[in-house]
Amino acid sequence: MTEPLGTPSGRFCMGVDTGGTFTDAVVYDHNTDRVVAAAKTPTSHEDLYGCVVAAMTNVLASSHVSAGDIGLVAVSTTLATNALVEGAGRPAGLVAIGFEPEVLTRVGLRPATATGTSEDLNSRADTSPAEGERDRPTSNLATAPVVIVGGGHSAHGDERDPLDLGELTRAIDRIDASVEAYAVAAQFSVRNAAHELSARDAIRERTGKPVTCSHELSPRLGGPRRAVTTLLNAQLISVTARFTEAIRAAMGSLGLHARLMIVRGDGSLVSAEFVAQRPIETVLSGPAASVIGARHLAASSATDAGALDAGCLVVDIGGTTTDIAAIRNGAVVPAEGGSDSSTATVGGHATMVTALPTMTVGLGGDSEISIPPDGVLGELAVGPRRVVPLCVAARRHPDVVLPMLQRQLEAERPLAEFGEVLLRAAIPASTEHLEGLDNEVLRLADSAGGALPLVDLKRSARWRSAVGRLERRGMVRRAALTPTDACVVLGLVDAESVGDAAAAHAGAELFSRQRDRYGVNVGTGAADLSRRVMRSALRGAAEALLSVALGADGIAPGETRRPLAQAALDRRHRDLGRTTASETGSTHGDRSANPLWGLLEPSEQPGVPVAGDVASIPANPTPLAHLDAGAAVPIVAIGAPAPTYAPLIAALLGTTAVVPPHAEVANAVGAAVARVRITQQITVTAPRRGSYRAHWGDDPPVWHSLDDAREWATTQATEAAQAEAAAAGAHDVELTVSWETRTAPSNGRELFVEATLSVTAAGRPGSNY
Repeated sequence: MTEPLGTPSGRFCMGVDTGGTFTDAVVYDHNTDRVVAAAKTPTSHEDLYGCVVAAMTNVLASSHVSAGDIGLVAVSTTLATNALVEGAGRPAGLVAIGFEPEVLTRVGLRPATATGTSEDLNSRADTSPAEGERDRPTSNLATAPVVIVGGGHSAHGDERDPLDLGELTRAIDRIDASVEAYAVAAQFSVRNAAHELSARDAIRERTGKPVTCSHELSPRLGGPRRAVTTLLNAQLISVTARFTEAIRAAMGSLGLHARLMIVRGDGSLVSAEFVAQRPIETVLSGPAASVIGARHLAASSATDAGALDAGCLVVDIGGTTTDIAAIRNGAVVPAEGGSDSSTATVGGHATMVTALPTMTVGLGGDSEISIPPDGVLGELAVGPRRVVPLCVAARRHPDVVLPMLQRQLEAERPLAEFGEVLLRAAIPASTEHLEGLDNEVLRLADSAGGALPLVDLKRSARWRSAVGRLERRGMVRRAALTPTDACVVLGLVDAESVGDAAAAHAGAELFSRQRDRYGVNVGTGAADLSRRVMRSALRGAAEALLSVALGADGIAPGETRRPLAQAALDRRHRDLGRTTASETGSTHGDRSANPLWGLLEPSEQPGVPVAGDVASIPANPTPLAHLDAGAAVPIVAIGAPAPTYAPLIAALLGTTAVVPPHAEVANAVGAAVARVRITQQITVTAPRRGSYRAHWGDDPPVWHSLDDAREWATTQATEAAQAEAAAAGAHDVELTVSWETRTAPSNGRELFVEATLSVTAAGRPGSNY
């Protein structure tokens, strides 16, 4: 049941961002529009409650604001995104009504008819995952039970085939033991939801488990994508419930009796109760909060905020990912240009979740370092997989990690994965449906005290597959060399605040002895290897920013990988490298005060280029052509590493960087200043001349006048938007109504095709500031 809108009187808001690496908290005063206090706490995925309590406790203590003065707690989180990308969603089943199996297979699902089994279909060669894709860390849609039953409607909302509830019951009985929740998607349910509602009621009555209907999540056509979105939502229900329970418990322990709200992927706030039913809408919550926070902080601190709104690139440099957005004329611009909103793609699956158009790249302090199998001489890859830094793992398991690394350093020919460790998740997880080899890996990890060197496992495809499955289920995590370790080696961060410096040095030294496909060591020691890691990370961030900028200008983002674009970036990189030793006080910042500028200098190892495409270019050529690629607008950088990294990334792109005050906690600020916004849409079609059907609910009415249909639809959408906004926590709601008509030429006149009514309800969260 939704809690009442009234909240304890309190003028302050607490914004919290639970990121992959740090949990940030701020106390924000909406009366004065300022950050009162901020705190950062390392995120413990095994003890989310503990790290949230620590962040909230620290920020309250530094703010001198009492718990009773907090009227609202607003949270942004990467939990949903990470759960889907890492395949850690809980088991859920999809009931697809009226779809053909081949249609669902094309979007990554593996369906069976109500009279067959998923295993039967999974055995077909054309629906099995390609070799090398089985263990790719993505969402686990391919293994979700999917059953197809007859039914569905036409594009005008007429019943195409009746729904067979007996067939539905038999299908549910076959898969119920293996799922925790259900998703229901019927063909053209956004034009008539009757079959989805009937199936939902039947499933709830028979199983008592949560059920999500696809028409509740999106009003858009596109049944297969809507089915994917609904199944992902069902997989997140119990994951999100544990998250909100941890937040509420943390609030209760500190006496915070305030409303709890969550940031959605479109940057709006909704109540925790709202999210409990629609957790998929929190996908890309973190990136959305970063954009809102960056814009708010930059606008309140920049000397020329209008210039930034006219055009800038927002980059959130995090420990797990780097999030990027393009802003033009104050609005977030999608890659193809156009409106300020789009749908989210998560774990390789296109969804119908409305989200701010941001690019998230797996590039951060916790990104895995690897040697590309097809890379050029000396090339390193950073990300996208997230792992535990060796220095962090060594602090948690001092008797295992560092001794293992030292043994490998003494070995005559260590192998790359011998520098890696499997860490057992502290929170017990269900071992149901695990294969025998999976259980054996868990047994070895438990017997090793929760930290198992990969050297203790057999080197075979079957064992690697078992480890991959356990990683996707969140039962083990991998510790390996990361940019965080490289920063410790280079002295760019305080080692004591991060982890064991000796493990970082040993891991980097060990990795430097690995050989690429040319048989050449990738480094000449820990320091040289760490410089290579940071160069690769910074170059990757610059390329991602350029890709977003090009996309916003209508140029395919993939063009950044073309030889000409790469050569242009390489030329600037080389030019900057030649001047780092002598140049200070440049337009890109004081180079003498920034230790990263030294990373642009030539490598200690001869013959290793900045990028392979320019390996044959002489060291100091006389340029005969002007070749350039970069950003034409400033970068607004946020995140803890922003002051150090942003000037150099901007220099690589030929622009400047703005790092606003409180940039290190901008996501938490974004959560604190976000607003509630709910949109309801109703589509009106013309099934026959002179008839207009308003598609709403399970019995869409037909009108003989378009004006009557519009008036009725406006009333329904307005009431629904107001009610949903209230349930989401809005206060003093403002309504915006739009009506868009689509026509087609016919015999010299415009023929009505359909119209879409949109009603948006927006307001501040219900709290007494």
